[in-house]
Amino acid sequence: MDNIILEGFMGSGKSAVAKALSKRLELPLVDVDKMIEAKLKMRTTEVYDRFGDAYYRAMETMILIELQSGVERSVIVLGSGLALMPKNAGYLEKLGTVYYLKVKLDTVVAKLAKQEKHAWLRAGDLEERVSKMMKEREPAYRRIADVTIEVDGKSVDEICDEIISSIESTGSGQTTEG
Repeated sequence: MDNIILEGFMGSGKSAVAKALSKRLELPLVDVDKMIEAKLKMRTTEVYDRFGDAYYRAMETMILIELQSGVERSVIVLGSGLALMPKNAGYLEKLGTVYYLKVKLDTVVAKLAKQEKHAWLRAGDLEERVSKMMKEREPAYRRIADVTIEVDGKSVDEICDEIISSIESTGSGQTTEG
C-alpha cells in the first residue's frame, strides 16, 4: 500500500491527524517542514526570514525528491504551501494518496488567533489575510488531492476514521465530503 499524504491549510489539523494516523496504523511519520528544519538546523520562520518563500518552496521540492528514493510506507504531512509548486504534483502522485483536509475560514481564524506558531499572520486583519491565502491555495489543494475530507466539527479520531475507511474501501480517487 502507498504512503498516506496529508495536505491542507494552516489550522486544518494536519499535524494532529498525521500523529494519530501514524500511531493507529503503526506507520512512521514524515513531516516535510520538520525535515527542512532538521536539514537547515533552523525553525521554519527563520528559514522564511533569512531566505524567503522561493527558497523554502525549493527545499520542499528537494525533500519530495529525496522521499522518492525509498521511504518506507509512512504518513507524510505537507506544509500548507507545498501544493503551490505545480511540479510537486508529480512527486506526490508517485509517493501515495493525497488527502486534502479541507477547513472553513472561520475555523482557521479561530485556531490561528490562539497560536503563536503563525503569529506573523496577525499583522493586520487576520481574517482578511487568511481568506486571501485560502482562496489562492484552494485550487492547488484540489489539483493534487486524491481524497477531500471536510474537517470542520470533526475530532481527530473521526478524521482518522474517514481516512482509514477510504483506504480500506475505495482507495484513491474517491472524495469524501461531510
